[in-house]
Amino acid sequence: MQFSATTIYIFVLSALTSDSWHFPLLKASATKKRLSPTWILVLGLIALPAAGQTSASAILSQVANAFSAGKPVSQVQLNGSANWYAGSLEDSGTATLTASSTGAAQMQLSLAKTGSWTESQSDIGMGMTCQWAGNDGTAHPGDVMNCLRPAVWFLPSISLQPTAIPAGVGVADLGTGPVGSGTYRHLQTQAVLPGMPNELLSRSVEASTTDLGIDPTTTLPSVLRYQVHPDNGANVDIPIEIRYSNYQKVNGAEIPFLIQRYVNGSLQLEIQVNSAQIS
Repeated sequence: MQFSATTIYIFVLSALTSDSWHFPLLKASATKKRLSPTWILVLGLIALPAAGQTSASAILSQVANAFSAGKPVSQVQLNGSANWYAGSLEDSGTATLTASSTGAAQMQLSLAKTGSWTESQSDIGMGMTCQWAGNDGTAHPGDVMNCLRPAVWFLPSISLQPTAIPAGVGVADLGTGPVGSGTYRHLQTQAVLPGMPNELLSRSVEASTTDLGIDPTTTLPSVLRYQVHPDNGANVDIPIEIRYSNYQKVNGAEIPFLIQRYVNGSLQLEIQVNSAQIS
């Protein structure tokens, strides 16, 4: 990927501008620039391709229109079957997934061999948490940096509704290019939340970065890529890729009825959606 030598974006959080939800990437000189007092926090430096110089507001509106004709969706519940792969283990069962426009989400699996498995995260914001629980029901907190992803992993469209994007979450339109193995309209999201301690700012920019591939024909998400770390905080990047296909309209909303999660390049989870409830 070619990077502009003179274009660096400063990820900032505005204390006074209420409509800055999709404009936190302000163009600045690669050397020095005095920021207006309106901007109170410099949250990180991110070199982006020249194609990313355009505002993301237009493509966000298109994604929202493709998802639900622009009508707000506050919550979605998906029900279906799941296939789980872990090394030589292959397991199957039922799946229930719920997603909220606030960023809260939960996946509950009931597997024939493994038993129950739950993954959840709270609303996006300071103090947000994410956790998992196995068959014994004991909740295990996830590494805090794994909680910062701005998009619900199994239904990113609900997170990209313009009115649902919270303060501190930025979306950049990087134009058309590769995301994973395909060529898509490339959106990149990042989160640095109000009140975040200074020592976590640089880590949070990297940890929260997600790359989303939007199908250029349907304007619906096709692939989402990000990285996670072990729950003990070890500095090990684990690449995650989510693929979405077989979209079907349910109560006016386009829902992917096939969701596949790859971990380190291997298929770990495949969800076949059978029904969806939209509210």
